[in-house]
Amino acid sequence: MQIPPDHTNRQRSRRYVRQAALWLLRLALRLIIAVALLLALRWIALRFRRVRIRPTPYATPPIGPNEIDIRRRRIVISDLHLGGGDRRDDFCDDETLIAFLDHYLSREPTELILAGDTFEFLQISLPDVADEEWSPRAAARRLQAIITAHEDVIAALCRFVHREGNQLTILIGNHDFELHYPAAKAVLRQALDLPEGDARLRFGISYHGGGVYIVHGNQFDPWNRFVNFASISEPFEVVRGTQLVKEVINELEDDPFPLAPLVDNIKPSSAFLWYLMSLQRLRDPAARRFVTRGVIGFLQVTAWAPPHHLSSEPDEWLRKSPLIALWAPIAHFRRQRVTRHQAIARQFGAAAEAVGDLPEIVDQVRDEARRQASREVVAFNDEIARDVALIAQQPAYRNDRLFVCGHTHLARVIDLGHGRQYINTGTWTDVVFDVETMRRPSQRYPFLEITNDSDGQPQGRLLVWHDPAQPPQAWREEEPPRQRRQSRVQ
Repeated sequence: MQIPPDHTNRQRSRRYVRQAALWLLRLALRLIIAVALLLALRWIALRFRRVRIRPTPYATPPIGPNEIDIRRRRIVISDLHLGGGDRRDDFCDDETLIAFLDHYLSREPTELILAGDTFEFLQISLPDVADEEWSPRAAARRLQAIITAHEDVIAALCRFVHREGNQLTILIGNHDFELHYPAAKAVLRQALDLPEGDARLRFGISYHGGGVYIVHGNQFDPWNRFVNFASISEPFEVVRGTQLVKEVINELEDDPFPLAPLVDNIKPSSAFLWYLMSLQRLRDPAARRFVTRGVIGFLQVTAWAPPHHLSSEPDEWLRKSPLIALWAPIAHFRRQRVTRHQAIARQFGAAAEAVGDLPEIVDQVRDEARRQASREVVAFNDEIARDVALIAQQPAYRNDRLFVCGHTHLARVIDLGHGRQYINTGTWTDVVFDVETMRRPSQRYPFLEITNDSDGQPQGRLLVWHDPAQPPQAWREEEPPRQRRQSRVQ
């Protein structure tokens, strides 16, 4: 009996399908095994990888009770992120800040407290300074570039600090950590026309006294928490958030995609991945290129432990360290790794841009990414509020009434009970208020005003500056309903 040709063809097709399915299954199993082995090797490497960092003399002490004058009005602003005046510079409201300094702060003797991330060191690119250089010379050059880009703001700060009775206090944050270097401090002093040691300008890592506790807040964030925040370490400590900015976000901000300048305003840093995948125009080829570059870069950064650096051009003090000879080839290899990773991300981005129309599953991924991003943003802000509430319960802080920080870029006022408050001063940069709706806050310029009542107790008011023609308005809650939380932290 002769088998019909069509039956033979069907059998042959089924055999090919089974072989292809088996081949795909074997490939999938191999990929799973390879990924599992890589994760196991990473876990082993992280368990045995121990980088011993040592503090250096480049330190900034906290500002304590004996250094605080409670008779002065205190104004707190955070997260200005003054940059180099290029596409990466997030601060574009120089005239508004100048008007605030010249009009509102000139009414009475005032201490202006800039509570961290005043200067955006991480996004300054200079032809004579490598991105991986963390030396005193590099810090001074970066700060000089910022001062040049915002010379009118610096001139207004100079006028402020030279008025009788005024004082300028600058707390260090994770984006201006290089202010620990005396060379950077000296550059700012010179720009403000103040001699070395002049008490009208001072730096600190925290501010505690007179019933007030102020820090930048990055130490509450696992992605931006330093092992040693009080000084420059040897080797230089690079936290995960810094690594993300330097290796991924700076690259993305040079992309012509319209939303590129906003990518470094994501808080928390861990929501960066979800933010990218939740963009409205994910089906657009340019958006696919941009998102794919960001996702690949994010995954490469999170695949390994945060790096540590020794400067390729150390000053005399660091040059004496025996680690220099060991660390130089490692630093060189790491720079090559970063270049390779950025090239890989660009290649994946180009491939994603060339892909045709995407299936409906992309919309489902985008919607789920929005939900996940919103959850992370809420959890991040609530976690910081809980950490501050725990600090408030410690014996050293039980007499304090105001607990202030920035870092999150989200202004908040939370009642801690017994007349005590946690206040986040937000930011003056343009940020995305809500990832899902891409809505921005309507209150652009928040600041905290601290005065003392007749009993000497500090009273804090979170206000919003508009212009010299009208007085500041009281800040009001404007979180979306789905992100609201009780105003009291237990």
